[in-house]
Amino acid sequence: MRYHDVRDIPYIHKIMIGYLLHPRGYCFGVKRTVNMVEQVLKLYKSVYIVEDIVHSKLFMDNVLSKGVIKAHSIDDVPDGSAIMFSSRGISPKILKKADEKQLTVIDATCPIVKELQDCIVAKAEEGYTIILIGSRSHQQIATLLGSVNNDDVYIVNNEMDVDLLPSLEDKKVVYFTQTSLFPNNVKKIVDNLKIKIPEIAHGRNNSEYDICQETLDRQNVIAKIAPKIDLLIVLGSAYSANAVSLVQCGNANNIKNVIRIDSVESIQKDLLNGVDSFALVSSTSIDECIIKDIENSLQNLAGIEYIIYPQIEEQRVTA
Repeated sequence: MRYHDVRDIPYIHKIMIGYLLHPRGYCFGVKRTVNMVEQVLKLYKSVYIVEDIVHSKLFMDNVLSKGVIKAHSIDDVPDGSAIMFSSRGISPKILKKADEKQLTVIDATCPIVKELQDCIVAKAEEGYTIILIGSRSHQQIATLLGSVNNDDVYIVNNEMDVDLLPSLEDKKVVYFTQTSLFPNNVKKIVDNLKIKIPEIAHGRNNSEYDICQETLDRQNVIAKIAPKIDLLIVLGSAYSANAVSLVQCGNANNIKNVIRIDSVESIQKDLLNGVDSFALVSSTSIDECIIKDIENSLQNLAGIEYIIYPQIEEQRVTA
């Protein structure tokens, strides 16, 4: 009987490649909010909120167990209490209500969102009609809407909304965009707006959209990695516009399969079946520790060689 040296036997098992896309984890605005929550809980025994301050179930479960109390509306917050508003902003009307109730206000509005809000208010004061591109149900849009006279503001979220706009030919019109959208979708809306209102302009001169750079950076890296993968895993809440935009970006770049999960519990046992290579990208509301837990859980499903992407030279990490 002839024995073969193991080195003569072809190596037929193929290691699965998992690309860890960067940037990842909390964006600047969310990180700022998280730090503020920690400080507020040291100062007050309890603090009220009227919406999730971060779109992460695990984070919210944690802070609700430490003294954060979620109220249905500001009317349900006891007079004289402390109330915290998220990075997505707070309108002057709500601030006025908080003042009437003598509430201590902790405003965690992201500076990028605050700058956008100030620009919209300035344009409204100059007599412009404002068109906001985004979802009416999103807190950021609700805040921006509440910052100016509602009669001078219209919200559009698709081409049909543009068709339903009244004639604005005799008005000065500018548009702004929600900061967490997918540019391809926004472009379609803007193109239709320019057909309907030829003189319309973006409300700020320094860019075409108001999408924040953190969101754009994550979308750009998805576009770059798309040809190398057959699965994109987006980590983020179903309520996160930022996570939704990452899913839309994956689909637009023809990635074979795009899924969204928000925790280890969301991982199905057959998730990696038939997959040769995949990429993991996080929305701006997912903490680094959650990402690590998901990496480890995926590792238990298959033999994975993780690669940090992008880098000048692809850096391989522990499999």
